[in-house]
Amino acid sequence: MAKINLVSLDLVPEIINVGDDITDIIINTQIEFHKLDIKMQMEYLLYLFVYDVHGKEDIPVIISNWDESYVMGISLDRKDHLLGKTMLNITARTVNVKLQTPIAIKLGELKKGASNSSRELEVFATLIPAISRASKWSEPFESKLIF
Repeated sequence: MAKINLVSLDLVPEIINVGDDITDIIINTQIEFHKLDIKMQMEYLLYLFVYDVHGKEDIPVIISNWDESYVMGISLDRKDHLLGKTMLNITARTVNVKLQTPIAIKLGELKKGASNSSRELEVFATLIPAISRASKWSEPFESKLIF
């Protein structure tokens, strides 16, 4: 079983123009693999989700389905805004892996009439192994009721 030891942000601009569509940041991630991961050269997908957090963080619910995995938030206070995400394929070959992942995020876009004067960025990272459970939601459908 792998362990994420560190997730941090680099190159976050101090000032962002509201009109900017895309801003680049760097996400630093440190992962530690178990001996069995290395022995089996286990494959993982690392998902990185960048949020603008409003109040307390939303509780992330991961729907893991290998390369179709996604995260949903259960709001505690105000709904956080997902600003960007990326996915990396990683094979366990050494005990410690350090990654610097550039990601383009939409920082200048205000959503749902928000008028925030600052952004509180946080990254949620999750590793999903190749040998794991798979989950998927169906497409929504509607059925009429007869009374």
